[in-house]
Amino acid sequence: MASRICAQLAQVVVFVLAARMLTAAEFGVYTLILAIAILLTRIAEAGSREFIMSCREDGSLFNQIATIAVASGATAMAIGLIISGAMESLFEMELAAEILSIFSVWVVFATFSAVYAGVLVRQSRSEMHSILLMTGEGAGLAVTLAGLLAGWGIFALAAGKLFMQITYLCSAIIVTRWLPRPRLQWSVVKELAAFSRYILATRMVAYFHTYAVTFVIGIFFGTASVGYYRVAERLGSSFADMMDEPSRLIAWVSLRRAVRDNQSPLELKRSVGGEATLLLPFLLALAAPIFVGLAIVSERLVVLLLGEQWHPAAPLTSLLALMYMLYSPTVLTEPLLSLTGQVRRLPLISLCNVLVAVGFLLGAVPFGIMGVAVGQVAAGMITLCITIWLQSYYGGVNWKQAGANSAIVIPALIAMIAGIMWVSRFLLSPELDLGLQIVVGALIYSGVLTTLYIFFFAMKNAFVWKKLKVPSKSNL
Repeated sequence: MASRICAQLAQVVVFVLAARMLTAAEFGVYTLILAIAILLTRIAEAGSREFIMSCREDGSLFNQIATIAVASGATAMAIGLIISGAMESLFEMELAAEILSIFSVWVVFATFSAVYAGVLVRQSRSEMHSILLMTGEGAGLAVTLAGLLAGWGIFALAAGKLFMQITYLCSAIIVTRWLPRPRLQWSVVKELAAFSRYILATRMVAYFHTYAVTFVIGIFFGTASVGYYRVAERLGSSFADMMDEPSRLIAWVSLRRAVRDNQSPLELKRSVGGEATLLLPFLLALAAPIFVGLAIVSERLVVLLLGEQWHPAAPLTSLLALMYMLYSPTVLTEPLLSLTGQVRRLPLISLCNVLVAVGFLLGAVPFGIMGVAVGQVAAGMITLCITIWLQSYYGGVNWKQAGANSAIVIPALIAMIAGIMWVSRFLLSPELDLGLQIVVGALIYSGVLTTLYIFFFAMKNAFVWKKLKVPSKSNL
């Protein structure tokens, strides 16, 4: 959790400073090249970390997995360098080619680092892995900030990520006191390939779900539009990422408590689903004000945080905030289906969600970048419907009851919106206006929600007590 928070804070600092110093087109070029580099890394890693965490204890086997990782990373680097050469010679995209060259080197270090991450977790030293990640993030942040202030432009962002990965890898080698020896057997290659194909397929589905919009916008609307969309997406995802990890942790702990030994599949589904039904309203009550509030104050937030040049990203931020709110209940799906023995449903459902998102994406292209954002909100609505069905049918969640328990969120949201609109009527400085909107909205929402919760909880208890009250002797 600490490593995730540190990573988010470092990325937000870099994001804000870079947005103020770079143009939308430069930001878009960086986003597209990073997407290509991440694709190469996903393919090169191919599940080597997970294989080490799950395979038999064998030092020779670890050496062979590390050898395969270095070879696949070097192959991915060569492919990246070939692509960068083609960009420069055929399309005269010199800036993009140079950035991709840096990221091609980064792929090798990232792939090799995955092996050490698996070794650390295998040794029950996941906390050390987190500490090394935070160390790497700190080093990468320092290099990026120094590069931006020195005028390196988007090269500073690429250099920071490369230095972060080198720092983690060197630290992991020192901590584990292990440097792999080159060794390889064909049987191990086949074993790793058989193991990793499912992991790779699932990650490719997740990758295209995340980056399909980036590539489509880049192809049809250009790098400047990619920059605006990425900025809007990053603002929304910052809040989503900070919510998802705590929510997922709470979900695993809470749902796990509902599991009992020797339960039949039906009893397991009923108990875990019942716990999820109680948890859902709390997750919805937490997500709704954050994303609805972001949608309302996005214009003021974008201009103050990033500068007037990013004003076109404000309406995109509002739409994507609503999209992230629609996706918030999906955080329960993985622990819910895992604990009820239905985890095999996840890849197919993930693929279905990706097809829905890509379908709406392609259908919205003729309507411009705003149409793309609206299409993603519509895809989020379809995904929410799929999530409700999946959690109800396979996870035993009573969404009707969860929806009824969440009804008190609606008047609290309405009151919050009214309070924000009321504050915006006063002629205040932009900073004071935004701060007051956030504070007043948060106070009104929490106050109304708490009042309604106490009132309905007291009413429900009184009703239950009345039903259970023992009749007096005169009534008998």
